Parts: sequence; structure tokens; C-alpha cells
Amino acid sequence: MKGKRKWLLCPLIVVALLLCAIPAYADMPTLPHAFYGTLTITGSPAPVGTVVTAKVNDVQCGSITTTVAGQYGGSGAFDPKLTVTGEIETGATIEFYVGVAYTGEAYDYAFSPGAVTEHNLVVGVDDDPPEVYLTPLSPDPTNDNTPTFTGTATDALSNIASVEYQVGAGSWRVWTAATAVDGAFDEPSEEYTFTIPALADGGYTVYVRATDAASPPNTTLEADHASDSFTVDTTAPTVVSRYPTSGQTNVPLAATVTATFSEAMNASTITTSSFTLKIGSTPVSGSVSYNAGTYTATFDPAADLTNDTIYTASLSTAVTDAAGNALSAASTWSFTTGTVPDITPPSVNVTPLSPDPTLDTTPTFTGTAIDTQSNIAGVEYKVDSGSWVAATASDGTFDSLSEGYTFTTSTLSTGEHTVYVRATDAASPPNTTLEANYATDTFTVNPSGVIPGDANEDGVVDILDVTKTERIIAMLDAETTGADANEDGVVDILDVTKIERIIALLD
Repeated sequence: MKGKRKWLLCPLIVVALLLCAIPAYADMPTLPHAFYGTLTITGSPAPVGTVVTAKVNDVQCGSITTTVAGQYGGSGAFDPKLTVTGEIETGATIEFYVGVAYTGEAYDYAFSPGAVTEHNLVVGVDDDPPEVYLTPLSPDPTNDNTPTFTGTATDALSNIASVEYQVGAGSWRVWTAATAVDGAFDEPSEEYTFTIPALADGGYTVYVRATDAASPPNTTLEADHASDSFTVDTTAPTVVSRYPTSGQTNVPLAATVTATFSEAMNASTITTSSFTLKIGSTPVSGSVSYNAGTYTATFDPAADLTNDTIYTASLSTAVTDAAGNALSAASTWSFTTGTVPDITPPSVNVTPLSPDPTLDTTPTFTGTAIDTQSNIAGVEYKVDSGSWVAATASDGTFDSLSEGYTFTTSTLSTGEHTVYVRATDAASPPNTTLEANYATDTFTVNPSGVIPGDANEDGVVDILDVTKTERIIAMLDAETTGADANEDGVVDILDVTKIERIIALLD
């Protein structure tokens, strides 16, 4: 019995020695995680030969090819399985692919070293087209005839296989992660960038669409696409008209300066720095505006322009169109303002030199004609509704230096008359018509010398004539011719009233 025990102890000693010789567990490789289960594609068992792969962090870590329809691997100890192996951290996410189609997050599984897991997989039909987003990197509209675009192409069920673009009705141009045409597509990030080859000026629409990697493969590009319309404009703007025009004279003092361009402009570049007005080298103060509807820039001076002065307007090449193209060349032009217009008529006054009323049938008048802006050119008069007669004729004189005049009328009939006087000024441009404003004087021609109302015959109608008339009415004094103030042939109380009205300047 003792001998048998000794022989039993020998194997135990050998095992203990072997265990001591094994290296530390930290150096042992990570155990694999094995999977098996059913496999359904579009509601049907997957055919034999279908490849199932597993990826961790987009790196393939195992694959298996089906040998039984609808089944990958088996549950038996010696059945093949999808073995996920490698330097993988516990808990890392395992993604499963059937062909090139991703099964989706619902079938992701956490890595567990040494585990054997039944994991049934299902993939459906990829009938959801990729979504494509498009953003222009060049401005819109642009002065770049090779505009660049960027964006993303995303797909809910599978990776994007390729992206292509088309300009207008042109051909579709394709590029993939492996082969770039005009641009590049990064399959992991689903981002793309492309630059269109040189285009002529004009309006365009660019379209972008994508291919996904569905299983069964989606071999045609999806009809859904993103688009963006843009304008290529590489033509420099020009100035097509100006006001005042170059070399224009007699420009109104209240004028504004305008420049009209050949196309829509960038209003922010039209400022008092890029659009200026000067007298010699001295800037003129003002404001600048731009009318987008007429493509017209306006310089509005802060005050009226100075008369008879040369002004120079300038547009610099800092002015650009809406696409950023600078003015083809700086534009400078000059014009000359007119003189201050004479719109104020001369003022005229008139004074009779003969007494009023008068015994003179050819009365003489005098006065001055004054103008605030220019010399008087001449004076003319008329009596009642007669014709106008120049005071510089043989019946009168006009002194342009003193602006004084004198004239004697032609012979007038007995009775009341009115004389009218008006003047011509020497405005530039000439005021060719006599001013409507005039002076007047009303007088009476009485060759007999009798002054109605002058009852006491002292040559003046005053309060003494009232007393004299009253005495005549009372038969205290003899009747006089002038006492008949109202000239009705009788000296009575009505003549007293008439004299009072004459004294009050009412008659």
C-alpha cells in the first residue's frame, strides 16, 4: 500500500514543477469570442456562400462563409464559428457585416474574451437612398470660374460607395475614395470636395448624388440629389454713363453727380473714399448712395455747387461688382458750373416832378430802378392802357450807373390818368422780357387851373376849404369856382363832404 501511494505522488510533483515553469499570465494572448446563429437576408435564409465579417474599430477581426442556408457557424463543440480575435479590449463594440452591408447598431455586440455566443443576424433591402448635402466654398455669385463645393453623403443602412456631380445638363462625373476626379471623397467620414473645371461666364446649377453599398448591391446612382445654383462672373464692370458729362458746362448749382455701371455693383464698395468730387485738390463734402435697380451711384454735395467753377469727379478701382471684380479702370471726369441765375426782378419807384393835380398836359416823372444782382438794362413807361415807351428815348433819360431815370409824357387829355413804370435787368443768361413788377402813380390833368374843392383858391385842398364852402352856403362869402368840389354845378353841403373825402385821401 505504501508503495502505491508513492507512485501516486510522483505525477503530482511533476505537474507542480511544470506549473512553476509557465510564464506570467499577463503575457498570455487574448482569448477569442466565438459567434454562431441564424442569418436572414430580406426575410429569407441567407444562401450558401454568404460571407459574414466582424469589425472592431473598422478593422476586420474575423469572418465566416456559410455552408448551410440561413445559418452561419454551429452550436456544436466542433462546429465552425465566427471567431473574433486580436488585441481587443473587453467590452469593445463588434460590428457585423453581411457581404458589404452593415447589419446596423441593433446587431452590435460587446467583445467578451473566451465567450461563445449565439447571435442571430438579419439584413433587409436598402431602399433608402443616401442623403447628399452640398455647400459652395466659392461665393455665390462668384468671380471664380472654377468654383469649389463640399458636403457630405450619408446613408442609414450602408457605407457610401461613391459620389458624383453634374453641371447643368452635362455628364455626371464620378469619383470614389480610390479614384479622384476633380475632387476627393473620404469614405469613413462621408465627406467630399470637388472643384469644377473652368466655366464661361453665366448661370449654372450643380447637382450631386451618391451610390450606397447595399447588399444586394445598389449598382445605380440614387436619383435623389442635392443642387446649388450659382453665377460665374469674371467680367470687370465699366462706367456706361455719367452726369454731368465730361466737359459739360453751365451745370446747375443744385446738381448731384451720378455714374451708371454696366452691371450690379457691391454697394459697400461705393463710398466717399472711392467716389469723390473735388475742386482742384480740395475735396467736396457730400454723401454717396447706390441704386441697385438702376446700377447708379450718386454723389450728393452737402451744399450747392459754387458758380462758374470746374469740378472733378473720380471713381477708383476700389469699386467692385457684386462678384468682387474691380472696376476695369479708374474713371475721372470734369465739368463746369453755371453762374447764379438772376430770378429777382428789379424794384422801381416813381415820383411826379409836375404838381399833382397839375396844369401841365405833359407831366414829368423821375425815379430809380434797383436790381440786387445785376445792372439795370433799361426803363420803360406807359400811360393808362397805352403802349410801353422806353425811358431812354427822346422823351427821357436813364443813367445805368446811378440807376436813375427821368421822362416826360406826350400831351395828355384833361382828366385822371395813371402812369406805369417797369425795368429790364442785365441777368446772365439775359432776362429778355421786362419784369412784370412796376411802379404806378395816378394824377389829374387840369389845364384850367381850377382845383375842385379849393374853395379859398389857395392852391391846396385842406380844412380851410371846408370852412370857406360853409360860408358860401350860408351866403356870407361870394361863390368861387373851386368850391364846387363834386363838380355838380351847385355849391352845397355835398361839396363839404367831398372836400373832407379829398382831405382824407379817399377821393
